[in-house]
Amino acid sequence: MQSHPFDILQLETGAFIFTPCPGTKGVGLSHSVAELKAAGAKAIITLMYDEELVKNGAQQLAIECEQAGLSWFQLPILDDDAPNEAFSLAFNKHLKDILAIIKSGGSVAVHCKGGSGRTGLVIGLLMHELGYAKNDIVTQVQAIRPKSLHNPVQRSFFDNFQKVGA
Repeated sequence: MQSHPFDILQLETGAFIFTPCPGTKGVGLSHSVAELKAAGAKAIITLMYDEELVKNGAQQLAIECEQAGLSWFQLPILDDDAPNEAFSLAFNKHLKDILAIIKSGGSVAVHCKGGSGRTGLVIGLLMHELGYAKNDIVTQVQAIRPKSLHNPVQRSFFDNFQKVGA
């Protein structure tokens, strides 16, 4: 049986899991969620809008996460774009809970469609919130996903990002 692909960035406490959208890559949605949980995920962060989830057959992701006992956070960003107000509102609303998982040694899976562009950006933002230096973040994120933090509009957003809190 085929496995859902992912890569893990281990931090001092906790980890981030880079992954394409669960339920894609030839692996069913519930099996993908189960594999991410088995890899240590305590939560899944979705960077897709509802319409994109439907288009990719992942519209039941929140339900699958609930059934698996995982937290689910939707922080939507349009593909190849910088975060907008919808993202900022969701980011600010869920930041404390997401960081608490990492600080307690847990792992958080983060996905967009392919698991690189938006995923690398948001993992970078979260690492910055955890106190990592931006140049170290770029090095660590690109070691796992070389295409991350290269999109000019996303890189500009990252470079100009100021910590929200911690």
